[in-house]
Amino acid sequence: MAGSRSTVDERLIARFNQELGADLKNIHKCGDLVKYYRSELEDLRDKITVTDAGCIPSVKSMIETGRNKLQELDEKEASLNDLEEKISGRIETYHQLMKEVGDKMQEIRVLQTVRDYLALVKDIENISQELGTSINGKDDSKPIALYVALTGPNSILDRISGIEAPNLKMYARNTAFHWHDVLTAKYSAEFEALLKIIKWPNLNQSLDQFNPSKDHVNKLVLLAEHLFLVKLPGDQDLLNVRLTPCIICPHYTTPVELFVKPFRLRFQFHFTGNKQTNRLDRPEWYLTQVLMWAKENHIFVGQHFQSPALRAGIANSSVRLEFVRGLVQLAVEKLIVDIEQIVQDEALFAHLIDEVLPFEQDLKTSLGYPNSYPSVVSVLLQPLYFMKWMAIEKKFTTDKMDAMLNTTDPFELLDPANMDELKIPKCADQFIRLLDAIKERYCCLPQPSQQLQFLELQLELIDNFRCRLLQLYNDGVNPTKILNALNYLTSVLREWGENVHYLHLHAALYGPDAEEISSVFDRTIEELNYCHQKLVEELVTWIVHEITSRSRPYRYDLWPSMNPHEAKETLMVSASASEMFQMTINHLHDMEQELSTNVFMIVVRMIATELDQWMISSMVMNTKFSSGGAQQFHFDMTRNLFGLFSQYAKKTNLLFKRINDACTLLTLPLGSAILLRETLLSETTDEEGLARALKEVGLIIFDKNITLAVLDRRNDMPRNG
Repeated sequence: MAGSRSTVDERLIARFNQELGADLKNIHKCGDLVKYYRSELEDLRDKITVTDAGCIPSVKSMIETGRNKLQELDEKEASLNDLEEKISGRIETYHQLMKEVGDKMQEIRVLQTVRDYLALVKDIENISQELGTSINGKDDSKPIALYVALTGPNSILDRISGIEAPNLKMYARNTAFHWHDVLTAKYSAEFEALLKIIKWPNLNQSLDQFNPSKDHVNKLVLLAEHLFLVKLPGDQDLLNVRLTPCIICPHYTTPVELFVKPFRLRFQFHFTGNKQTNRLDRPEWYLTQVLMWAKENHIFVGQHFQSPALRAGIANSSVRLEFVRGLVQLAVEKLIVDIEQIVQDEALFAHLIDEVLPFEQDLKTSLGYPNSYPSVVSVLLQPLYFMKWMAIEKKFTTDKMDAMLNTTDPFELLDPANMDELKIPKCADQFIRLLDAIKERYCCLPQPSQQLQFLELQLELIDNFRCRLLQLYNDGVNPTKILNALNYLTSVLREWGENVHYLHLHAALYGPDAEEISSVFDRTIEELNYCHQKLVEELVTWIVHEITSRSRPYRYDLWPSMNPHEAKETLMVSASASEMFQMTINHLHDMEQELSTNVFMIVVRMIATELDQWMISSMVMNTKFSSGGAQQFHFDMTRNLFGLFSQYAKKTNLLFKRINDACTLLTLPLGSAILLRETLLSETTDEEGLARALKEVGLIIFDKNITLAVLDRRNDMPRNG
């Protein structure tokens, strides 16, 4: 209930509560309130009643003004209704007039269309009549101009292309087709007659030997321009020839067709039917013939007939390449017929591939034949034959790789006398040549997707070669030979990764907007590096074991009781170290002779690191040194062990950082050694003070704990506490 009260109700309740209060004894005041409010209402009624004498003047005036305005509005409404009736009548009259005018205008438009239609028909008839009159005249330019007016730019066919008149369009197109055939037949006959006069086709002659007269060439050029202009109306792509579902040969112009025609006749004579030259096992015969014809004649065609093509408005096509394409199409059509039989015999198919690829390469390099044009390799790239091709490539290359590794000595070095830095095993060199041969075979393929399948074959072969090398290593082959092969293969792949050919394949594989430009061989190089690293680690571990196994006499020498060396005597290397040092010399010499320089330097550094760690953990930390023993150990290490590695590193103390630090601590004057120990043990010395103290005595790598442990190896150091 409270929610449904109005603002007035709330105000009344508040007023009553104020008048009556909270005391029930005041309930008798309700009657007085009723009388009071009734009296107030009557006074208000008198004030707003117009007929009453007590009505407020302003209220009375306002009411009278409102009545006057309402009366005026009623009069205006009546006037508007009258106007509406008049206007509606006028609009209806105008609608009738518009309908009549629209009907007349439609009749006029129909008549105009008929007039234009008949004018177009008349124009077509006039052009056709004039063509019929002028075609046998002496002025060859007139029929060409009339034909262009019928079919060329801004011609009649252009004018009717945007109107709905199928019968007129058909009439115009049929007329154009008729005169196309007539003009083409006329000029083609004259063109062929001139070709016979100049003894075309040019066979087995150079361009200098084939030298027709200038007059004949000029006539051919003029006729060619006419034939270029006399082209079929409409979309030229509809004239394309679909040889297979995947191979579409664009239509070539009439002059080019006439140039190719005598070659086609000769090709069909020699390479079809029962001729001895038509053999499935000799595709090189017709491929070589096509290539020879193209090379002998393409310059003549391009030099003389590109200009008339440009004058005829053919600006986006090369007449020279179109002629070459016409000759190549002969080989394409021939191979399409033969391929079904050839693919049944693996040897024939492999031989066909070997002949087609150099043919393609020669076409592109010597004649500039574009990838976008159909070619003989297009037949092999059809899905069914391409799968067969890839299978043959994989089998052949795998067999070739196996043969490389199965020779008497596959790791024999190439010309070892001239290989100071890079030692290349014969099998690695042959394998790289195999990979490069694969690249040369597929680099002429038109589509990146096809090239990527060959790249995948290359990567698979590299992985197989890596596995075979590891297998040979497990069978006992010297690891240095395997390392040289892996090293050479990795270096070549890194270089190839920056080659333009492989960069294009990377872009095709990952897109031109790849975040990071890398190499298609990155993953393969990582795998090769991993194997290389593992083999190096195993080789170093074996060498270090061979060295340290001869160290027992040296480790158990009389280090705690050796007398100090007298200044007059010359220090000599410890006799107990001779076998260990000799083993080190032998292995370093062998590794230098057997490994490539970059691999050898890695091995040297790793051997030094291993010996450095072993000498501290197994020798120094397990031995007590007298001052004489420390002096002898310092001499053995810095003048002998370091000397063995001095020809491979400028600063041997950086190769043996731990041994260098140990020698420094063991030969440090006693006072300095005690002071150093106190400084390191002092609780007041902070990290910066510790580092400064270690650096002052010449330490490179030792920290506080190892330094204290080495100092404790000295017999002359007093006990702590």
